[in-house]
Amino acid sequence: MAMRRLLGLGALAGLLAASALLAVAAAARRRVWYVPASEGNGWPDWLAGPFRHLDLVLPPSRGALLLVVMLACYLVALACARGGIPVRAGVGAVIAAHVLFVLAPPLFSADVFGYVDYARLAVVHGLNPYVHGAADALHDPAVPWVRWHDIPTPYGPLFTLLSMPLAWLSVPAALWACKIAAGLLSLGCCALVWRIAARRGLAPLPALLFVGLNPLLLAYAVGGAHNDFLLLALLLAAVLLALEERPAGAGAFGVLAVGVKAPAGLVLPFLLAARPSAPRAPQWARRVVVGAAAAAVVLLAVGFVAFGRETFAFVSQIHEQQRFVASDSVPGRVSAALGFARLPEGLRLLFALSFAGALAWLLWRTWRGRIDWLDAAGWATLALLLSTAWLVPWYVVWLLPLAAVARDPRLRGATLLFCVFVVATRVTYQLV
Repeated sequence: MAMRRLLGLGALAGLLAASALLAVAAAARRRVWYVPASEGNGWPDWLAGPFRHLDLVLPPSRGALLLVVMLACYLVALACARGGIPVRAGVGAVIAAHVLFVLAPPLFSADVFGYVDYARLAVVHGLNPYVHGAADALHDPAVPWVRWHDIPTPYGPLFTLLSMPLAWLSVPAALWACKIAAGLLSLGCCALVWRIAARRGLAPLPALLFVGLNPLLLAYAVGGAHNDFLLLALLLAAVLLALEERPAGAGAFGVLAVGVKAPAGLVLPFLLAARPSAPRAPQWARRVVVGAAAAAVVLLAVGFVAFGRETFAFVSQIHEQQRFVASDSVPGRVSAALGFARLPEGLRLLFALSFAGALAWLLWRTWRGRIDWLDAAGWATLALLLSTAWLVPWYVVWLLPLAAVARDPRLRGATLLFCVFVVATRVTYQLV
């Protein structure tokens, strides 16, 4: 037990040390690998953030190695979580790691400037972000930091409306507001995971560490200030309400999550197919539908007033996004291994059909009571991530909480293997 405790605390210390080095090194000098938004732009103090004066210069290869160290320490910490890591130490490590990456510059993505620009298009320029992109207001101060200039927003109306106050801030202030919001929302999701795990009779600390110390969540999602945490917070609220047998509220929050990003809708059919306690069972699906429908009507009505019928365009934008191919996605890697210069349509279709088949099989098993509905939703999310041609590292946050509170340990194992795959594909070319 003493050795387990020593290893666990050592793993936490190693993960925090690697996190600190990565966050500080990213702020020291302009490196496009660390901060893609700096490509073609200067390196102002407001972009580098509060660590800029520490001047720890590490080349991208060392940064890639730090991600590997974070992953190794994370796996050791998870192995020692039961009985080896005190609750206070585990919770403190999660909070400390989040603070480090909130204070880092926007890491590994420029998407946060897209959020700011879409808000400014609507509020400052009076343009509909579901019709226009950054190229339609080229003089805006956010545009130099935006990567995608010709694409209308792919985000749902709830996120678009909630992000509009960013337009009242300067671009630097809006960036750091997004960073702080991402960190707080991520910690809120960790708190929900703790409560859901306890509700399901699982040990809360291992579930918390599984989510809150994941290197992809920390470095890419919190570091990049991604809006996936808003989706996740709403989705986990829906899960908790379902476990508390409040189906109308669960359905409503599930739909609100779709109002941030469409992929959140993957959990809704499993929520419908859940098998609650006997007194609630006959009315369960009907109440979920009533709650979901009520939330959908309100959301679409507000979106229609704000953006007109173009509000529905975010669904088509998701479809268009799938026309892109991330070379580090599973289909992209398989295509390259087979010798194709680009992903063939037939192979793309094969992966899509495989996902559809897995989804149908999981729903059938859930409906028949042969698999826990939350476990099934986790497996379906993993199937989605394995089959999508457009995979970026922060999408892993959709899966982590579902795996953390699953009754099936195989889902956690498969999720960890997927995380290893994502980290390996992102760092290999920097290490060789």
